[in-house]
Amino acid sequence: MLDSLAYLHGKPTARAAFKVVPEDFKVTEVLPFAPSGQGEHVFIQLQKRGENTLWAANALAKSLKVSPKVVSFTGLKDRQGVTTQWFSIQLPQSSKISLSSISLPSSLQVLQVSRHQKKLRRGTLKGNQFVITLKDVSSIDEMIKRLELIKEQGVPNYFGPQRFGHDGNNLAKAAQMFAGKRIKDREKRGLYLSAARSMLFNQVASARVQAHLQQSLILGDCVLLKGSHSFFVVDTIDETIQSRLASADIQISAPLFGDGQLPATDDAREFEQAQLAAYPEFCQGLSKARLKQERRALMVVPEQLKWQIIDTHTLQLEFFLPAGCYATSIIRELVNICPG
Repeated sequence: MLDSLAYLHGKPTARAAFKVVPEDFKVTEVLPFAPSGQGEHVFIQLQKRGENTLWAANALAKSLKVSPKVVSFTGLKDRQGVTTQWFSIQLPQSSKISLSSISLPSSLQVLQVSRHQKKLRRGTLKGNQFVITLKDVSSIDEMIKRLELIKEQGVPNYFGPQRFGHDGNNLAKAAQMFAGKRIKDREKRGLYLSAARSMLFNQVASARVQAHLQQSLILGDCVLLKGSHSFFVVDTIDETIQSRLASADIQISAPLFGDGQLPATDDAREFEQAQLAAYPEFCQGLSKARLKQERRALMVVPEQLKWQIIDTHTLQLEFFLPAGCYATSIIRELVNICPG
């Protein structure tokens, strides 16, 4: 789903193998708070190897003899990797839960058990820490040059292919839903709406990168405040606003489409509408679904980015990404992935 999108640094020529084994893709979820140690919700930190989140949640529910419906988590994590994430289960204070009392398959390991006053909710996440190993690298030198560029300029904040399902199936289902097909499953309906909105964002972001406007303000742009979902519309482009953009105090955004008028104005609205006009069915479907007009940062700079040459054909990366950002967008600008 990312093949047609614009590259910031040009399409890479180096090749590498990725996810040869689960340990090549390690993700650790970072919550915006630490469990307090008290409360009616048991927080369990699991490390999963080659298992998806729903499977792990079911295994946890079975072990604790509760319904899977009462197991909460912040979001879905990739199956192909070693991923560490938190789950919460509402259990009375009298229920004594410890590391040794939870029996799980060998692909799951309990790292921590604590308690908290509130359950985990979807999207309650600061971000993710990644450790990625690329093997059979054709040119370490090219990758390091690109890493230096990525460290300084970042990459387009595209939604990754996992958002769209296998072979883009979620988008096909969204199109059917917008054409009138009823989707009774609420979770699937939300998945298809999300895929449609993500695709529209990617298209607008790609057009902006293609026009070399990823870090250049347009009159009427919506800019996000650093570390916030709040934004304001740029009605004057002066030295002050340019300085705030250069210092990353604000970020240019692209639309997460929904009901009502785009919040961007003037030239920025005209630019966004020109890209969205190619997808009238998706825009109409999202409007009818009454999704709120929201914004997402156009670019993302990986935090604490560092790398290590393991050998002449192996490179290991470490970085942190805020919630909702995809490691695949970093890898895409860095190297062409080939079968391991």
